[in-house]
Amino acid sequence: MKRDLHYKKVLELNAEKALNAVSDFEKYIDFVPGCTAAASIVQDSNFEIGRLDFNFLGKEYFIKSRNEIAKNSIKIEQIEGPFIFFNAEWSAKEVKNDLCEIAFYAEFELPLVLNAITPQSLIEAFSNNVIESFIKKVQ
Repeated sequence: MKRDLHYKKVLELNAEKALNAVSDFEKYIDFVPGCTAAASIVQDSNFEIGRLDFNFLGKEYFIKSRNEIAKNSIKIEQIEGPFIFFNAEWSAKEVKNDLCEIAFYAEFELPLVLNAITPQSLIEAFSNNVIESFIKKVQ
């Protein structure tokens, strides 16, 4: 079963600074809940491949993703990991000077067993924690 997440918020912040914080992949360990390791594997001018390791409820997980970096967005696609598929996008657009709208969208599918035991409320709570962590980091 496909699931999705949507988040949008206006911040008193420069859009470029907000997107730079999201693209600083190796710093995720400093503020993403449950993240135990973050490594950039490949870097190119238009994309990065990275790996994040997590520990949730005593179980280890990792996600390896390709992150396409554009002027106003970062598109994320799982290459390896716990999801059947995971695609996401961060975007930041300038509303006016030092005021931007940051948005996050993700669509994904969990394996049958994880899907059955993971309520949408838990996914939304975790996602909101991650997004709020980014916002605190950039403000």
